Amino acid sequence: MQIRTATAADLPTLAALYRDTVLTKAPQYYTAAQTQAWATVDAESDRFREFILGVTTYVAENTTGMVGFAGLGNDGHVASAYVRHDCLHQGIGSALMQVVLDRAQKKHLQRLYAEASEFSLGLFQKFGFSQYATEVVDHNGVQFTRYLVERIVAETP
Repeated sequence: MQIRTATAADLPTLAALYRDTVLTKAPQYYTAAQTQAWATVDAESDRFREFILGVTTYVAENTTGMVGFAGLGNDGHVASAYVRHDCLHQGIGSALMQVVLDRAQKKHLQRLYAEASEFSLGLFQKFGFSQYATEVVDHNGVQFTRYLVERIVAETP
């Protein structure tokens, strides 16, 4: 497996990976309406372009193509963490999260934070993130509960 930085050419494939993973995995945790609202993604939209390219997004690839991605903002926001639905529980999410943590340390970020879903919360917890709150958000007209998580990367000198 190789991990590299995403480019604009990756947007259609990443949108499909995102959509397919949500449609496959979300029904175990969310209602049909929530799943459909969450899976609505347009690779051509400014919103998706910003989601992927407005931060540094790392893409994991193997011989089958793109198998996951994770994004990190300059402020320590872990903007995304997705693994292709047919590649879950194979260490891809862990490899991507390790890249995010390594990059955060190189950038001397003191804190990482994210809004985790029901099915990504375990990955964040595995890497030492603690849940400090929950929030209810509206996405495409449907409400979701998200878990606000954080990890202190480096102590203030």
